[in-house]
Formats: sequence, structure tokens, C-alpha cells
Amino acid sequence: MSWNLKKKAQALLAEEQGTFHKEWGGKVAIALVYPNTYAVGMSNLGFQTIYWHLNQLPDVVCERVFLPDLADVEEMRRTETAPFSLESQRPLSDFHMVGFSVTYEGDYINTLRLLHLAGIPLRAAERRPGDPLVLMGGVCAFSNPEPMAPFMDFVAVGEGEELVRELIALYRDTAGDRDAFLERVGAVAGVYVPGQYDIAYHPDGTLSAVLPRAGAPAVVVKRRLPDVNRFETISLVKTPQAEYGHMALLEVGKGCGRGCRFCLEGQVYRPVRHRSVATLGETVARLAQDPANRRIGLVGACVSDYPWIGDLLKVVEANGLELSISSLRADSLTDDLVAALARGGHRTLTVAPEAGTERLRRAVRKVISDEQLYTACDLVRQHGIPNLKTYFMIGQPTETAEDVEAIPDLARRMLERLRVLDSAGRPFGRLTLSISSFVPKPWTPFQWAPFDGADALSAKLDVIKRGVRKLSNVRVLHENPREAALQALLARGDRRVGDFLEIAARLEGDWRRALREWDGDPGFYTTRPRDVGERLPWDHFDVGVKKAGLVREWERAQAESATAVTS
Repeated sequence: MSWNLKKKAQALLAEEQGTFHKEWGGKVAIALVYPNTYAVGMSNLGFQTIYWHLNQLPDVVCERVFLPDLADVEEMRRTETAPFSLESQRPLSDFHMVGFSVTYEGDYINTLRLLHLAGIPLRAAERRPGDPLVLMGGVCAFSNPEPMAPFMDFVAVGEGEELVRELIALYRDTAGDRDAFLERVGAVAGVYVPGQYDIAYHPDGTLSAVLPRAGAPAVVVKRRLPDVNRFETISLVKTPQAEYGHMALLEVGKGCGRGCRFCLEGQVYRPVRHRSVATLGETVARLAQDPANRRIGLVGACVSDYPWIGDLLKVVEANGLELSISSLRADSLTDDLVAALARGGHRTLTVAPEAGTERLRRAVRKVISDEQLYTACDLVRQHGIPNLKTYFMIGQPTETAEDVEAIPDLARRMLERLRVLDSAGRPFGRLTLSISSFVPKPWTPFQWAPFDGADALSAKLDVIKRGVRKLSNVRVLHENPREAALQALLARGDRRVGDFLEIAARLEGDWRRALREWDGDPGFYTTRPRDVGERLPWDHFDVGVKKAGLVREWERAQAESATAVTS
């Protein structure tokens, strides 16, 4: 093992609070892997929560593994060091189970790179009794895990706080026998064993059937927590190296009731479940006892929609904590909420109009008016918050050239409101436009829509950047549209996309070259429109979203657009 890499791991551990260090003797050893950097992984509350729950089991030792930095990969090769856990610096191959927490489709390639570096066979069919069981959890595991299906022994579909206990009990019951475990684990609610299904295709390449073998369920039902008040979701391991390491993070609930037609999270975390003020208050009071916790970050799909947000603000302030919030909607902002954020030292308030025109916002069901955005600008100024960040999305269904041109025009009008000096005479700082590209996601009404294409998206970005060029105090941030095209491929792909992922892992993550070497057609999965009657790669899952409802919303979006054009 590289001494330099070992020292780096020890330095990270030395800065942490709340780390678990357990003896291995006689325990089930689980490597919990976040296939991205340490800073990103340690800001993920789901990852931290499962780490905590596993380590509460006396017969389990759970340790964390992260994607090494680029320079560290070179050091690994030079010293023949495999990816290892942070806590004990043991290689991945030493663990009984290797569980990947996957939040972003782009991390699929990182997942396979880590397995390759560890010397663990990539494909589940090639693993032998001495190899670890490889599993996948996280939101990608219950949106569409099919591109990763060839590489996973099993997939945890849904929320894992209760599920992990059942998996460990079964592993003990089968005495760690790989074949016996896999034969039985598919019967556990919320578990998908890809090797127990055969896939058939039509001559045109579309999916015709997913055929379960004997004993496997025809439909895998997502696991969900019936009572979120029984489970805290907080940042349990504190580190200054995490993206939000300076604050204690607390999830207020799961799901969002808004139903934006492009949003995966608003669909797959249904039903919406809010933790009660009383339960959250107990957590806040306990966090406040630690003098290191000066600021608390409230996390959720849309925190400003929390039904009792005013009461919760009083609880936070009564405990002497400053406030930060992960997600806000312009139409649910209040004077008290913005004032609390200002008192907590917020330098930037963030809202997401998503589109430049009210017409397109209605079409995507993000019903926020221009006037509500202006009110958000006024609240920012009144409370002395110097910066406003806005999220827009280009390439959405029914979008026109006028919708794209409206984004810089809306920025100009918002900037006029923001430039008005506040009561203390402080000038405004900066308006940021963060532009993302629409990617059709499973389980949304827009899952049948085509991806716009990287070239078309690049042209739209140019329109926006030219439109704000003369506006001072405005900054445009955006992702690479070609990376959005990769995300579209992985989000709606089937098992055949696994061949591309394997090539990309072999090429050390060079996915552009992998696309050139892959004999598949990316456009088949990305820019091709899909008929509502086509079987989709994720149709053998039940995540609590009715397909008939998605079809209805998809047809309404198109009908509303047609009405707007002819009126």
C-alpha cells in the first residue's frame, strides 16, 4: 500500500467528528462506497444515514470508500494499491459486501472504475464465491438501474433505513454463502436481483419483455418508510472537507407535492412525508448542545414548502442556531423566512424559475409568475442579502426560441429590481444565472420526450450569454451540453448500455472515446421520441407513480402548449 495515500486517509480521519471505528472480528464487513470525491460524498445525507444505521448493528462493521483524486489514481497504479476504506485502510476485496450509493448517473462510470481498480470482476455473472457481493442503492437504484444491472449482484430499490437490517439478517442466515444469499434475497421487499430476469427486444431494438425466472417477482416494489418521524436524517460525521461541512444538516421530510413535470425527485419520493415540528425540534435541541454547531442547514426537496416552516424557524432561533436552507420557491418565500436567512449570514438566496416565460413554466408545471420573482428580488434587497442565484433549464418540451430569448430579458428586469438600494444604502452584489440542460428522466411526465441534443443546447446557451453580455453584475454558469447528453443516455438506457459503461471503465473514464468504440446508437436512447405505448426499461418497477397519471400529464403539457400557440 502507498504510504502517501495512507497518510492522506489518516489526515481526513483526523479532521472528522463522529467516525465509527469497530473491530472486524466475527462481523459482517461492508464497504459503503460513494463513487465521487470525499467532499461530495460527505455532503450526502443518505450516504451518512446508511453508514450510521449499519454501524448500529453490533455484528456489522461498515467503512467508507470514495473515488480517489486523479493524482491518487496514478499513485495507486505506481504502487499497486487498490481502493481502500477510510477507517481501516483495507482494500475493497476484503469486504463481504460492497455497496455503492449512487445519486448521479455520471457516477456509473466511477462505480465500475472503482471495481476495476479493486480487481473485482465487473460483471456479476463472472464473480465467484470468494468475491464480495456488489450492490447499488441511492436514487439511481430506483429510477432506472438497468444500465448498471449487468454489474450488480442485487439492487436496493428505495429507502434503506429498515432494509439494511433485513439484508444483514439474511446474510447471517445463509452463513455468507454467495449463491444461497442471492437465491433468497430477491424475496426481500425492495430488492432487485438483475440476474433473475431475462430481457427480450423487438426487431427495431425497443424492449419487448422483462421475464422473471422462477421465484422472482414480476414487479419490484420500491421500499418506503411509512413513518419518517422514526428516522433522523442528519449529518452524523462532521468534517471541514465536506461541501457543507461548516453546518449541521437536517432533512425536514421526503418528497415534494408540486409535481413539476420534469422532476424525478418530486415523483419517486412520493408520497410526501414531512417530519413533525416536535420531532425535528428534538433533533435541533440536541444539535444545539454541541458548541461546534452554530448553523443548521434544513434539507429537503423544497424546504420553503414545509407546512410548518414558521414554527420550525422559531425552534431553530430559540435554540440559538443560525439558519441555512437548501431549496426555496419564489412563490413560498415569506418575509420571516428571508429575514431568518439574513440573520444567519446568508450571502446568496437561490430560486429556480426554470424558464424565462410564464407560458413555459405552466407547460412544465412550475407555476411561478414574473411578479413573484420580482417579490423575491424585493425581499432580497429589503433584508440586505447581496446576491441572488437563479436556476433555468433549456431544452424543455414545448420550448420555443422566444422562451430562450426571454431568459436574458427576465434577468434584465430582475436586475433592475435588485439594483435598487436597500434601506441601509447597500448596493446589490451579483445575479447568477445557472443554466442546466433538460434531461428526460424516468417516472416523470416528460419521460417520453426527446433530449434536445448537444448542438441545439449549445446554440441556446450562446443566445443567453449574448443576451446578458451588456448587463453588469450578471454571471452565467452552465454545464457542458455533451455531459447532459451522457446523462440522457444513462438515465433512459437499458442493459445494452452496460457495454458502453464497461468500455468507459476500461478507458479510465474517457466516455467520449468509449462512445466512439461502442457499437450502440446513443441517439436511440436520447434524441428519439418515445411513444406512450412503448415498454420502458424501468416498467418492471413500482415506485408509487401510476403510469396513467404520467401519460395524462404528458398529454396535458402538449395540449396546453398547442392552446397557447393558437391563442
